[in-house]
Amino acid sequence: MKKFSVCILLALVSTGMYAQENQSRLDSLQQVVNALSSRVEDTEKSELNRAVWKGRAKYFNLGYVKQTLADQTYGGELTSDLGASLSWGKTYYLHRKPLFGMLKFGLDWSWMDINYAKFAMEEFEEEPYDIHQAEIGMQFGPSVTVNPVHHLKIGGYFRVTPSYSLLYMDETVHHHYVTFCNAGCTLAWKVLSVGVEWRWGTAKYDGLKFDESAFDEDDLTDGDTPSVGDVMDQMKVPDRKFKTSSVRFYLGFRF
Repeated sequence: MKKFSVCILLALVSTGMYAQENQSRLDSLQQVVNALSSRVEDTEKSELNRAVWKGRAKYFNLGYVKQTLADQTYGGELTSDLGASLSWGKTYYLHRKPLFGMLKFGLDWSWMDINYAKFAMEEFEEEPYDIHQAEIGMQFGPSVTVNPVHHLKIGGYFRVTPSYSLLYMDETVHHHYVTFCNAGCTLAWKVLSVGVEWRWGTAKYDGLKFDESAFDEDDLTDGDTPSVGDVMDQMKVPDRKFKTSSVRFYLGFRF
């Protein structure tokens, strides 16, 4: 009887030790699984963060332009019947990790910004003609971008755009440097984005008139061969101040 009791006791002790050892192994295995899961999750977050932010910092936008041209010298205002824009640049984010896991501030630099608009001019008792306006410049300014879920990004920005502007109307070319301001918002999903942008600027334009009278030797000199300076003086027209206001709707590609 005494031997039997000892055997039972040894069996119970062995069973308890075996169960404890199994539990310890299970705990160790669970810790390994948790560590691997955490690493996989961190890797996925890192890859998503790279794809959303670093991999989509550049942009290329093609837009439709609705533009207003106001003559602040002689009065009058025209609205475009055709317009297009192109911009190409990159967002340089100011911090590596997004704030609150979803927000980043940056500086946008559009290396190239081109804008074109055409206006139809109809005057009383005169033949109608088209007015063409074009600018080329660079944009630079701050931006804020929110990434609420997955690859969806919502952004807003304000940029200053130093530009050279050219305006052709009725055989006269008006040209000058203009500082434009741009403010807009954009919605992006992976490579595709859509946006709207407001743009405005004012400048006093120099003018040159290209018609036959500018090359009439009788009007330029007393019979001597006209110089280049004489021709340029004859071609010059009074300066005119124009205000340009635009709305641009664009489709963008981020890469």
